[in-house]
Amino acid sequence: MVDFKMTKDGLVLVIKHYESIQVILDQIVSKLSQMKGFFAAGDKIMLMVERHEMHSHDIPRIVSLLREHGIDVAQILIGDSFQNDLSSMSKVKLLEERETKSGTKVVKKHVRSGQAVVHSGDIVVLGNVHAGAELLAGGSIVVFGNVKGTLRAGLNEGDSAIIAALSMQPTLIQISGYTLKEVSNYEEPIVVHVKNGKIVVDKAKDIKF
Repeated sequence: MVDFKMTKDGLVLVIKHYESIQVILDQIVSKLSQMKGFFAAGDKIMLMVERHEMHSHDIPRIVSLLREHGIDVAQILIGDSFQNDLSSMSKVKLLEERETKSGTKVVKKHVRSGQAVVHSGDIVVLGNVHAGAELLAGGSIVVFGNVKGTLRAGLNEGDSAIIAALSMQPTLIQISGYTLKEVSNYEEPIVVHVKNGKIVVDKAKDIKF
């Protein structure tokens, strides 16, 4: 289910459809052990996860594991099956972002179409998230700007995570295992959270802390 493929665009870690993320993580560690000495610290690869939509909540864990072994993921490839010619696949470029001492990723720029931010903790964006962009956070997401892309939060933390933005017309919102595909346009600060087993969108001014 896990294999490295060399293509004209570079090295790709290909992960086939799976049932258990722990099995995948163990296979990655085993594969890296077999390839000991092949990678140098800071090497960049591409990541291809088949059925991306089904397994998107596991991507932060996979990326974090690779980083623990000194390997950075430069791009995420989206497609239904692997081909040696990657021209037919969508390439999602990962933004370079800064990690604070608290473990929060801070992105001081707009996240544009075709870009993604993947982090196992919280993500803070000081800018807009354009349509075609994606944020995948193990914890919560806060955007000091407008959101038109896809936001996936609580992928590690669970349904206690929140999503907050100054304004929002997102493509899709996910918190833990809950998904909201149809979201109204909000032109004022809002907070998205899980309540009674479903995703709720509240105006920030109505939230009582």
